[in-house]
Amino acid sequence: MNKKIVALVIIAILVVAIAAGIIFFSSQEETVDSRIQNLMEQGDVPSLAAGIIVNDAMVWSSGFGEQSDLDTVYMIGSVTKMFTATAIMQLYENDILDLDADINDYIPFSVRHPDFPNTPITIRMLLSHRSGIADEVSNKTLWDFSADMINWANDNLEANIKLWDTRPTLEEFLEGSITPSGKYYSPDNWDSQPETDWEYSSTGYLLLAYVVEQLSDQSFSEYLQQNVLSPLDMQSTGYDYADFAGRNAIPYEWRDNVNFEYPLYNQYDLGGGGLRSTVGDLSDFLIAHMNQGQYHNTLILQPDIVDLMQTSQFSMFGHGFGGFSFAGYGLGWPLYQDQIIAHGGAAPGYLADIAFKTEGNSKFGIVLLLNRGASLVEDNYLVNTFLPAVINILFDEAAQLPST
Repeated sequence: MNKKIVALVIIAILVVAIAAGIIFFSSQEETVDSRIQNLMEQGDVPSLAAGIIVNDAMVWSSGFGEQSDLDTVYMIGSVTKMFTATAIMQLYENDILDLDADINDYIPFSVRHPDFPNTPITIRMLLSHRSGIADEVSNKTLWDFSADMINWANDNLEANIKLWDTRPTLEEFLEGSITPSGKYYSPDNWDSQPETDWEYSSTGYLLLAYVVEQLSDQSFSEYLQQNVLSPLDMQSTGYDYADFAGRNAIPYEWRDNVNFEYPLYNQYDLGGGGLRSTVGDLSDFLIAHMNQGQYHNTLILQPDIVDLMQTSQFSMFGHGFGGFSFAGYGLGWPLYQDQIIAHGGAAPGYLADIAFKTEGNSKFGIVLLLNRGASLVEDNYLVNTFLPAVINILFDEAAQLPST
């Protein structure tokens, strides 16, 4: 009888242990969701969408908060620059442009730093932010936003921005801002020596979008749709929020200790920051750049071109978006220590990040979108605590997930 009791006790212990193990492993599977959810609650972040890529497939994705549907469309800010870089490199691949030629060979007006008139500005300089053109030239806000958005900012944010009488064309704006005799020119529109100094420049990428228009005889959005978005089946990516009615993430920024809601708006910095997208769409784009230009059976860039984009043009130091430590800069891609390649984005009411790293024979990628921004306000928690924490959670999880 005693032996039977002992046996029953042992069986009971084993059952409890097995059950505990099941509960433990179940909680482990939910860790990434619960950790992100906890951070969102701590920081009062309204909505977030994230995805994890292992090698050539998205293996996990989830939405959180008020707008948790994965079809929710977020503005991606400067992640747009990677689409511009991709378009430029497609033209380079097809021998339509030379990375080291004078940009004046491709546009109908002259671009030269007035203090260094003998130094040609090249496509390579623009891609790697060494053209000397300022990030935000003097009338960039007027170019970027519609009159309705600027009027709203004047009424609600005390922006005090005077509208243009007539909105210029892209060519008129660029020529007027960059050339010393231009209508919108200020000496502050140039801020560093070309080729020598690194200065991040959204205006430089707007100029690259204009180059694409000049060489393709298409609008930049048309070129992008035909050569990048459609081939990658990115049906929920574009510039106009009206195209995604009912699916747009509502933009917020942290003002007076509350999430202050902004209206939906379009941003007309086509090359530097105007795109909006979903986690699913952005994962397609990132997969192509993680896999030598290939997404499934579609090749948007040749492998050697992708390698060139991800090759450092010069060394850099300091910290970049998301808390990564710089190692160098490629053609469009910021390069970071620990073999991380990433590009972040910020627009009023939104933050975004795409990143991947190589470990042995595997590549792990992440996509992150949220609808609280720090473009018009200082939000140290969001930028310096929340964003790096979520990125680390996603990369940690990526290393544990099997590829499909």
